Amino acid sequence: MQRALRPGLLRLLTALFLLLAPGAAHAQCKPGDLLVGEDSDNYYCRNKARYEGSDAQFAGTHFCIAKRTLAADQKAIRAMGFAIDTERFEMFGNVAREQKAELEQKLFDALLDGGLEATGMMVNSAASLNPWNVNNAVNMLRSKGFGNQTVIAALRRVAAQKNKAAMATAYHQFVEVAKAAKEGWSTGSAIASDPRNAELRLLLGALKVMQGNPELGLVVTGAEVGESLAYLVYLNGRVGELSSMTDEKLSRLSTLGKRLKDHVDAMRTSRTAWRQAMGINSGDPTCRS
Repeated sequence: MQRALRPGLLRLLTALFLLLAPGAAHAQCKPGDLLVGEDSDNYYCRNKARYEGSDAQFAGTHFCIAKRTLAADQKAIRAMGFAIDTERFEMFGNVAREQKAELEQKLFDALLDGGLEATGMMVNSAASLNPWNVNNAVNMLRSKGFGNQTVIAALRRVAAQKNKAAMATAYHQFVEVAKAAKEGWSTGSAIASDPRNAELRLLLGALKVMQGNPELGLVVTGAEVGESLAYLVYLNGRVGELSSMTDEKLSRLSTLGKRLKDHVDAMRTSRTAWRQAMGINSGDPTCRS
């Protein structure tokens, strides 16, 4: 025959159950109050009538919208086979501009190496570069103020060739010129003088135009795209995984990277506004599905 629990022990076990059970946090709030946020040490409750319609609720709602959208961004990026470390989402905002520039430089350097090699394989095969595309690449570089005239002259020589063998030779000479320029852009002083890696981005864009992909060529020349791709490198930690993406995936990832960064920034801004409205220094709003 089982013995009945003593009243004091029963109350203790009931309290423990309420504390550990799902939704137990709600038990920490007084009747008429809402659980509106928490951190590792506290639950934050506010009077329901006063909280609803307040600045704090407005900021908390926007935080939760950004958080849910962020989860969708993350899912879309992972569906493309690109892994990201979610614990580093909000750390990128504190990374120094110089470190971001180095991340971008490493990424664009790798992308350019891969692009030069891929185009070289095409030139060496039965295919050939279209002089129209090469001239368009030159025009794009000139219109955007590309500073290396030696690179532009090497591209003009490629476009001027009349047969496949001569074009292949001229292209390989261009590769040597491009690699020499790239080496110069990778030094610390060059990064300092070109903190947004404009020359690297422009040359990569020109290469995409030469390959017959002017849309992606235009995309990768944008400074904002450079930062969004650098953000993905920061979250992933492996330059090679992004630099080996196909053009289609790279274009899609650049868009998703910007969305991801924007939504992380929106989440941070909303959290700060929520804490200020609440008069607290830590914690996240409670998001209900």
